Amino acid sequence: MKNIYFILLIAFISVSCDLRKPSIDTVERTKMEIEDPERHYYPILRGSEITAAYKIFNRGDAPLIIYDVQASCGCITIDYPTNSIGKDDFGFITLDYDSAKNIGYVEFYVTIKANTVKETFTTIKFDLNVVTSAHYTQDYEEIYLERRKEKLAGEVDGDLTQQGYYIDDTKTVR
Repeated sequence: MKNIYFILLIAFISVSCDLRKPSIDTVERTKMEIEDPERHYYPILRGSEITAAYKIFNRGDAPLIIYDVQASCGCITIDYPTNSIGKDDFGFITLDYDSAKNIGYVEFYVTIKANTVKETFTTIKFDLNVVTSAHYTQDYEEIYLERRKEKLAGEVDGDLTQQGYYIDDTKTVR
């Protein structure tokens, strides 16, 4: 009986090792093409969100594996394919940008780490102008509190700005 469990454990470990992405140093290289890698968007109002989808093509013979995608700003959330992209196939990298913390001209770089022939790192870029409303300009705290109220609606009693503070049960004597 112990032998059966041992064999099952070895089989499980060997199968799970094959499910991971291969090391970027040993994997076969391929060519990646990005449709419109540098984009200039029209101005948007502060507090608005914009979604940019970049189409990624595999133009080589080996599968394209995207290991990581990093943005130059925390105001961008990224969604990218976790599976490999086959020969002459495509995938999308989707960037969701939240303009609540920016005013004026902003420029963002997104670095893609993949098994490409020339360089391991490829950069895409987009820029835009974030403008304020001519009638009323909210500051960041107002935008933040509005969004927090929407997310916590019905879950917290009272005014979100007047909740006070809390202390630990243990007392520190100095």
